Amino acid sequence: MTGIWRQRADIAPTLIISGVLGVQFWAFFFIESLTALFAVMVALLLFSACPGSISHNHHHYPTFRYQWMNRVYEVILFLQTGVPPFAWTLHHNIGHHRLYLEPEKDPSGWTNPDGSVMNRIKYDLYNAAMVYPEVVRIGRTRPKLYRKFKTWTAVSLAVLSMLIWINPVNALILFVLPMPIMLVGLLDNTYQQHQDLDTSSDFTASRNTVNRLYNLISWNLGYHTAHHLNPTLHWSQLPKFHEEIRHRIPRHLVCDSVLLSACDRQHPLKPLGSEPAHAGTPGRRVAAQRLPDL
Repeated sequence: MTGIWRQRADIAPTLIISGVLGVQFWAFFFIESLTALFAVMVALLLFSACPGSISHNHHHYPTFRYQWMNRVYEVILFLQTGVPPFAWTLHHNIGHHRLYLEPEKDPSGWTNPDGSVMNRIKYDLYNAAMVYPEVVRIGRTRPKLYRKFKTWTAVSLAVLSMLIWINPVNALILFVLPMPIMLVGLLDNTYQQHQDLDTSSDFTASRNTVNRLYNLISWNLGYHTAHHLNPTLHWSQLPKFHEEIRHRIPRHLVCDSVLLSACDRQHPLKPLGSEPAHAGTPGRRVAAQRLPDL
């Protein structure tokens, strides 16, 4: 740990988020060409997996020692991902992590009402439309968090409204239009991580990849079983935890590819041998419903 950060490893993500914000504001204030603005927007979207994953990790393990700094950081993340403060906490931490072994109840569930597997396009669009109704539903069961969500969403929207007031066209292209695209992208990644898997165990319900590029741009979310077993574990410690539990994960759910779909057909880089008899037994999720210091 150092200075204002809780973990030294989080200095790099905050520098990246600051750099993206700098590009956004530079384009917002100094670019007038619509073609150039759209080029910047597309370039940032191609890079969006990085801020999206940083935002995800921050809401599981807050970056800064001081709460006011975390709130300011979350407003900045909102301008890059479209996810306001505490929306992740309600929908993802409390909703998805608590119920991902019950996809019919999961707010990011991949099943249709009849229990069949939802196709990818329907999943992305349906769950994108249902994110905020689910946030409201879950929020009503957690009134303290729900009040924080409403307060800081209002602050985030006020900042966005000010940018729209200053320059409507530039704000629309650089901040508003990317938000629904980012939301769909974040949900699509969740679909790939869990769709059509055996939910009888924590060890069989997630796809994992040890690919260096995937884990570089996603900040170790490729170690997804480890993340679900201990969602408050800092992202920098996930590779070590993954190695400790890897022998319990079925071999077809660990691959070395930037495409999670490859896990269904590619053997892992290191042979795991035969499946241990206990691989299908439920795992013990650590602090699955314990919220970080927000």
